[in-house]
Amino acid sequence: MWKRVRRILRAEVEGAGRTIADAVRGRRRDERYDPPPAVDEPVRARGAAGADVPPEDVRRAFAALEIPLTASADEIRRAYRRLMARYHPDHHATVPEREAVATELSRRLTEAYDRALAWRERRPTSAP
Repeated sequence: MWKRVRRILRAEVEGAGRTIADAVRGRRRDERYDPPPAVDEPVRARGAAGADVPPEDVRRAFAALEIPLTASADEIRRAYRRLMARYHPDHHATVPEREAVATELSRRLTEAYDRALAWRERRPTSAP
């Protein structure tokens, strides 16, 4: 369980560090700064095949659930249930420290599940 917690936290920290480093490296003093697009208007990137590339938060959600981006809604549900059965706080209730970590992990898994499932349901034709 601790390896999984470390892996998730490390991915979040590295993602934030890359974002900051890219912002710092990406602009010289004499260049004009263009603010990022508003949250209401996401930029849609296109992959090599012309398909929508999912946003970073969706990619992190699929990674947290340990499934590929091409997973169907049923595969997302199965992965979520498998991980929650393993990391549910009730399984670690004897040690308060572990229960707190398991509670945080289950909250993040639930958020990842909701985000991945919502993204998959918005694109029913993209599932294999």
